[in-house]
Amino acid sequence: MTFLEATQGLVGAWRLLHFDRTGLLYFKITTKAFWNSFWAAAVVLPADTIATLLLTTEEAGTSVTILNAAHASLIYLEIYAIQWLLFPLVIATFAESILRSERFVLFVVASNWSNIMSAAIILPAVAIFAKQGEDAAGWGTAIYMVATGVTLVYSWFVARAALDAPPVAAVVVVLIQIFLAIVLWMTARALIG
Repeated sequence: MTFLEATQGLVGAWRLLHFDRTGLLYFKITTKAFWNSFWAAAVVLPADTIATLLLTTEEAGTSVTILNAAHASLIYLEIYAIQWLLFPLVIATFAESILRSERFVLFVVASNWSNIMSAAIILPAVAIFAKQGEDAAGWGTAIYMVATGVTLVYSWFVARAALDAPPVAAVVVVLIQIFLAIVLWMTARALIG
């Protein structure tokens, strides 16, 4: 992947964040661009790791061994990779069912690059939420909920624009994304024990 392709991916994602469909023009629709867009996972990984740590910190007084930390880290990385690969596989079938399979590559490229913008939105909100705590009556929960809502609307718009899908079909894409995230999160928690 070239610096130019990464820059174009980020510019395209930024324009989509502003509900500007011309952001799609920044994405190439080739097999190489499809696979290169998965480099976004490497960019998002630090932010996702920090957010996960902030949301799952152990209670005070709990000892964590190096072996437990290594085990948890390995499971986290496996689940993270599965999430990045499973979502496009499910969407490939869905895109075919709504007769949009010719736009599948564009959607995956746009979605992958857009994940960077979503991470930039959600990480500060998670930090504020974690600082205030779940039971605090402060702004942390509200900020976290608004940021989550913004990222879901953003994902909806990316699906709507990139797949050229009807509004309800774009909602289904977001619901698939949420469902997979919940199932994988629960799987990770069960495996870490």
